[in-house]
Amino acid sequence: MIDWNEVAKEAPRLLGAYLKIKSVNPPGNESGTAAFLKDELVKRGFSPALHQSGPDRVNLTARLTGDGRKRPVLLYNHMDVVEADARQWSHEPFSGDIRDGYVWGRGAIDMKGMAIMQLLAMDLLQRNHPARSRDVIFFAAADEEKGGKLGTSWMIENRWQELDAEFVWDEGGFGMQDFFGPKPVFAVAVAEKLDLWLRISARGTPGHSGMPHGDNAAETLVRALGRVMRINARHVLHPIVRTMFSGIARTMAFPKSLVMAQLGNPLAFRLARPFLAASPMLSAMLRDTLSVTVLSAGGKENVIPDQAEAIIDARLLPGHSPEAFVALLTKLINDEKISIDTVQTPHPAQPSDSTSEFYNALAATLARLVPDSATVPMLTPGTTDSCHFRRRGVQCYGLFPAVITPGELARFHGIDERISIDNLVLGTRIIYETLKSLVA
Repeated sequence: MIDWNEVAKEAPRLLGAYLKIKSVNPPGNESGTAAFLKDELVKRGFSPALHQSGPDRVNLTARLTGDGRKRPVLLYNHMDVVEADARQWSHEPFSGDIRDGYVWGRGAIDMKGMAIMQLLAMDLLQRNHPARSRDVIFFAAADEEKGGKLGTSWMIENRWQELDAEFVWDEGGFGMQDFFGPKPVFAVAVAEKLDLWLRISARGTPGHSGMPHGDNAAETLVRALGRVMRINARHVLHPIVRTMFSGIARTMAFPKSLVMAQLGNPLAFRLARPFLAASPMLSAMLRDTLSVTVLSAGGKENVIPDQAEAIIDARLLPGHSPEAFVALLTKLINDEKISIDTVQTPHPAQPSDSTSEFYNALAATLARLVPDSATVPMLTPGTTDSCHFRRRGVQCYGLFPAVITPGELARFHGIDERISIDNLVLGTRIIYETLKSLVA
């Protein structure tokens, strides 16, 4: 019999200590976080391995063995975090304070909190279920916040035998309350958008700024950007998103429930679009998006520049062609003084199966532990390390196993990031119960 009250004492203590270790990326310096996790795993009888991918860049794996009748399931987390300006926080961001029923600190949600849930759940499985049909792999990655070059990507290229699994449990989705109504909705990421980075460059004629001549490269670039940004208004209902809202509709009141359930109908989609577009997260699931992230032009206040450029971060819906997208931009710009170059090309991958053994086990656990909730597949607007695994044909599922409100989600990469002790315990239990089903 598991004493969940003891878990409620141990989980915040461990997370508080883990959050004190500063692993902001860049530079990352995950050696300290890897050492912490290694010590905690060794205390529990595991034999973790460290994999150095660069100076002070370390990945960690540990394995709970099964009898091999089924292929492994991998519990993914990353050790690096984004920066935090302490002047804006009510709690020092690397203090790991435990106060008011929360553990505070950068990484509490993204994603050191989930690492602690996974570690404790794997330990509970080890102690309570000696007969297991498959291995469970604990993987703590470096460098996720900068694309995974020294983390997951490096491990897949150099240590694939340590990661080879049937299923990966990653981040990407959330248990959400008060987003669509009072009932919790667990959105499990089964796919993510393709990240295409482009450089749009303009050429012009230099000259004195006091004598405008109509061939200013900066002005040409601005006009071009104005044309391409119209793409952000083109909404499309992807099949994964349609399935997601069909499931969410069951938690909503009439008449909104009827409209959401029928989004495949053009009339229903038009009715729902203002509501959906009002949320940046939901709106991003309904369209290819463009964001201007870097601008560069000129070097002196009184000189008209002859060169100007912008870096564009485009996120494409699954199945949309990067080549076709660039061709569309070229057509919209329609200016021979503009050139478009690719900075980063995405590697398309198939969405994960929302009828798999993993998805069904997770959905059954969530229904049992969080009554009246709905579990739905989700398209992640951003990018996670699952993209590296999906290229290898691995089924990946993203869910931070907790129930959070819009206010809590706003702290993700924001100010005063925190996780409640109740959610730490719930997440540990969700992972444990799901694993128990998968290794039976």
